[in-house]
Amino acid sequence: MPSINPTSRFLLLGEPPSLDLVNTRVRQNGSIVDLLDTPAALDTWLHTQAKRLSWVGPVSAADWRAVRALRTSIAELFRARREHERPAAAAVASVSQALSAPSARMRLVWTGREPRLAPISARSQRSALLGELAADAVAVLTGPQAGRLRKCANPDCLLPFVARNPRRHWCSSTLCGNRARVARHYRLHHEAE
Repeated sequence: MPSINPTSRFLLLGEPPSLDLVNTRVRQNGSIVDLLDTPAALDTWLHTQAKRLSWVGPVSAADWRAVRALRTSIAELFRARREHERPAAAAVASVSQALSAPSARMRLVWTGREPRLAPISARSQRSALLGELAADAVAVLTGPQAGRLRKCANPDCLLPFVARNPRRHWCSSTLCGNRARVARHYRLHHEAE
C-alpha cells in the first residue's frame, strides 16, 4: 500500500519501485517539478528504496543522468500501456538495454593468498540498478498489475499507480482524493447559496 510522508521530499512511496521512480516527477502549482534534480536527491530516493533496491555508496552525476533517462523511458511505457497505445521505440529500446545489464553487486577478489568480497565498479553497479528498475517496470507492464495501472484522476497530478482496489481513482486519498472531496463540498455548499 502506498504511503504518504508529508515530511519527505518524495510524497508518495510504496508502489512498485519503477512507479515510485516515475512518481519523482510531480506537478506543483501548475508546473512540472523534478524531485530528482540533483545526484543528492537520487541518493535520498535510493535510501527510501533501500529495502527494495540495492545500492552502495554515493551517487555520481553519471548515475543520476542514467536513472533519470530510464525514468523517462519507463514513464512512456506506463503511459502507453494505460492508453492502449504503442510506446516510442526509443523507450522500449532503453528499457530492453537496461534489462540486458549484468546484475552482480559484488565480485570476488583474490589478493595474495586470500579471497575477499569487493564491490563491483560504479558503472557495473549503475547498470545493475537500471536493470532492477527496468525488470520491475516490465513486471508491472506484463504481470497481473498491468490492467490496474492508472493515472491519478486529478488533472493537475501526473502520478501513476497500481489500483489494487478497482474503486481507487487517486494517487493518494489523503493528497488528491482529499482535494477533490474538499472541492466537491465547496461546490455543493456554495452553488446552493
